[in-house]
Amino acid sequence: MNTAPLPDSVQNALLAFLQNTFRHRLQDTHPLLLNGIPLGRLTASWRQRLQQDWTGRLQARADGLLLETDSWHDMAAMLQETARRWHEAGYFGGWRGEQCDVHDGGGHLLFTLERSAFRPLGLASRAVHINGCCETPAGLRFWIARRSPHKAVDPGKLDNLTGGGIAAGETSVCAMYRETWEEAGIPPDTAAAAHPAECLFSSHPVRRGLHREYLHIFDLRLPHGFTPQNQDGEVASFSLMTAEDTAAAIVQGKMMNDSALVTLDFFRRLGLVSPQHPLAEYLQSFQSTGVEAV
Repeated sequence: MNTAPLPDSVQNALLAFLQNTFRHRLQDTHPLLLNGIPLGRLTASWRQRLQQDWTGRLQARADGLLLETDSWHDMAAMLQETARRWHEAGYFGGWRGEQCDVHDGGGHLLFTLERSAFRPLGLASRAVHINGCCETPAGLRFWIARRSPHKAVDPGKLDNLTGGGIAAGETSVCAMYRETWEEAGIPPDTAAAAHPAECLFSSHPVRRGLHREYLHIFDLRLPHGFTPQNQDGEVASFSLMTAEDTAAAIVQGKMMNDSALVTLDFFRRLGLVSPQHPLAEYLQSFQSTGVEAV
């Protein structure tokens, strides 16, 4: 793929967008320690609510808010019940009915929890993002999805070719195969060409807490003439876009924040971002080793 860097003016605008989107101060949040392990971060409002509603052992310490139970099984049950009561009280919506894994820093599974409870508690979740591109007679193009208007998070926004949360007990590779089929109708033999590229760590405030997620990225070059077809109702449409149009959509705030980050990291690896431009260094600052179960 022969690509030239985007104009400096475009790269400047993209850098400003990312810096504005992902700017937040750690000192504005409070560490959440579960059975002695720092696993989450709480905004002031969620810390106050958790202190009021937690029915187990709790200590407000200098290094954070400590919740303690006799076992991880008990911790999972009590967090699940607390989150359910918050949801029923209207403190947050979008209950998924999906369990996701909570790991320690070494990748060891501790327990599973309702996916929508991760943001209020500032727990680190995991997701896959698949970049799709295609070499056409007119040059390199990017497959960009538009999310269904019925999605609980960012309805109608632009997105990567496919992507989604990694479910409890699932690896990033298994999630990639599942999402490429469910969201884009890509058969396994085609998805097998997806290249595991990077893992980025995204952290930024959202309406219902703090979004903290490991983004496991795959790059997939699709054959010219192949058109993605959504299977699960979560994607409204797919468009084949130029790098310039994709960059403009990102700057205009039309794409999901994490998807914009993933797309621009793809641009960096393709040479669409100049190695000497500050945008390249900023994108590399999100790189992480990721969290996989061990």
